[in-house]
Amino acid sequence: MANARRTSLGNSLRYRGREGMWTWILHRLTGLGILLFLLIHVVETATVIYFPDVYDKFLVGYKTGLFRFAELVIFFSVLYHAVNGTRIIVQDFRPLVMQRQRQLVWASAVVVVLAMLPVTWMMMAPMFGLAQEPGVERHRQRCAEFPDAPACVEDGHSAGTSIAAGEVSL
Repeated sequence: MANARRTSLGNSLRYRGREGMWTWILHRLTGLGILLFLLIHVVETATVIYFPDVYDKFLVGYKTGLFRFAELVIFFSVLYHAVNGTRIIVQDFRPLVMQRQRQLVWASAVVVVLAMLPVTWMMMAPMFGLAQEPGVERHRQRCAEFPDAPACVEDGHSAGTSIAAGEVSL
């Protein structure tokens, strides 16, 4: 055991793989995150059939800030995984591109950040009262046209007051 090497998390993270190492780690983490989301989503969606009351509780939880942030993380994971996967495919089919791997990594990062900016605004701004929830205006128009539609009726009464306040239960 004289030759045994002691490694710690700090030593492991000091590996000088640069962008390649970090994209590899993030690609695996986002892939596992997407898989975890899909498993949870299948189980949660199945509750609508077998346990409707539990599903209704899930729906209440979806309106929280924590869930909104989790949705943003899921969107980032899918976006990053897709963009980085495309970069990997390009590098696999065009070996000469490997000479520009670092530039491709940074270009992928720019694409992800630029795509995340408007999505982050759309998902987070309504939580802070900086913007209206997407689809609220269309929902109001549809409820004005079809006031007895299931999405426009709450507890047997027309949902006109809550819709006017900007709260939509879809």
